[in-house]
Amino acid sequence: MSDNDFPPIEIDTTRPSAARLYHYYLTGQALVDVDKIFGERMFAMFPEIGTWARHNREFLRRSVSFMASRGIRQFLDIGAGLPASGNTHEIARARAPRARVVYVDNNTEAVLRGLELLHGTDATDITAVVDGDLRCPDDIFDHSETRRLIDLDQPLGLLIISVWPFVHDSDRPYQLMAQLRDRLPRGSYVAMTHASSEDASDEVARVLAAATELYKQTSDPATLRRRDDFAAFYDGLELLAPGIVHAPDWRPNGPVDMADPARPCNFAAVGYKP
Repeated sequence: MSDNDFPPIEIDTTRPSAARLYHYYLTGQALVDVDKIFGERMFAMFPEIGTWARHNREFLRRSVSFMASRGIRQFLDIGAGLPASGNTHEIARARAPRARVVYVDNNTEAVLRGLELLHGTDATDITAVVDGDLRCPDDIFDHSETRRLIDLDQPLGLLIISVWPFVHDSDRPYQLMAQLRDRLPRGSYVAMTHASSEDASDEVARVLAAATELYKQTSDPATLRRRDDFAAFYDGLELLAPGIVHAPDWRPNGPVDMADPARPCNFAAVGYKP
């Protein structure tokens, strides 16, 4: 068994998972019936949930492209989720064909599907998918596949896209972020998003509160946080312009639909470690 494998784990299909649900919102493809049933309830409550997911994905694409344009040639994508179009390695390698990428997720389906896609390709020498959890930062950095591909003497791009909502306050998310920041080489960039209802309309805020309550039925209960809470994840980093904004507003490639109900439901930012 290689370092990029792990013993088979029984996949829980009795409850929806955040990774599978996000994949459903993003692609319309449900992997198991329980996700489809739950996802349909979410779409009925908040028809713009697919747009919300795409805002996350499009921010990831823009931030990775930005980092690659600044010379970043190695990326660590924590909570990468199930593979979909516009993956980190695809975006990075459009600018830097030999950019190295390590995908990390604690969801078995995400890891297995990532490994399946890599199997038999010529990208395994510069791409890895590892079983890891944001709650264990040192295990991620010290993983043999991370050490194989990531040079911690050189700047890297760290991506944590829509993952912190699934880290409860009792798990000490800010201490975890401090551990991650301290392991980053100088010159690194950090891109993150976080679901929030702070700037949403009253109607959408009520819907998001109900959705958060509904997520207690999944394997990954969610926490919404406010702008100041999200800003605290960037302590010790320099926020790059335009700072903390809604995900579609971060250096958009075209006009932003200001009337989009999903627009204010994600905070996003990119930080720099000087």
